[in-house]
Amino acid sequence: MPAISATNLSIGYKGSPIVSNINLQLRTGRIICLLGANGAGKTTLMKTLLGRIRPVSGSVTYTRTSIDEMTAAIDHPSYFPYLSGRQNVQMASAFWGLDVDPESALSGVGIARAAQGRKAKDYSTGMKERLELCLALLPRPRFLFLDEPQNGLDPDGIASLSETLRAYRDKGNCVVISTHLLHEIQGVPDECILIRHGRAEQITDLTGVNIADLYQRR
Repeated sequence: MPAISATNLSIGYKGSPIVSNINLQLRTGRIICLLGANGAGKTTLMKTLLGRIRPVSGSVTYTRTSIDEMTAAIDHPSYFPYLSGRQNVQMASAFWGLDVDPESALSGVGIARAAQGRKAKDYSTGMKERLELCLALLPRPRFLFLDEPQNGLDPDGIASLSETLRAYRDKGNCVVISTHLLHEIQGVPDECILIRHGRAEQITDLTGVNIADLYQRR
């Protein structure tokens, strides 16, 4: 099974660790929720696992996968604001060397009709989040990292996003999301990584666990 492993990992910037002694494993076929207060190191951990920044110490290894099989919606925006959703899909598809039908891709995240002919900068916050997700899904990554993907979504949008993420997991992929909407995400992730007090704890079985209570106990 493809996996990303962190061993004795310390993450941060300019040699100063934010989180230390991280030991965890991300496997395909799972939705993993990354929890922690603002500034705890969630985004830094994502970027380190993606190979975008160097760890302070320790190592990240990839088993039966590579960085080429990972995409992320972390640094917003990842789209071109003065292009339409369709044009953004065409640009991203050309970058990846893919033959993608823009309408099908946008329909997959529920914005094909609403985005018709409009520049991305004029989308609602929820539509922008869906466009980010659409672009991240284009190369069909084995590992998909999403930073606060529920921001700006109404209840129907959150339910639709959850359904999309479950379907993507069920195809044998791994989805890693960070979120502060703990009640809304309940029942979606299979496991979580809780960052607190400069440490990361991986909880691989959430059966009977209330995520909001788990976070409050930090």
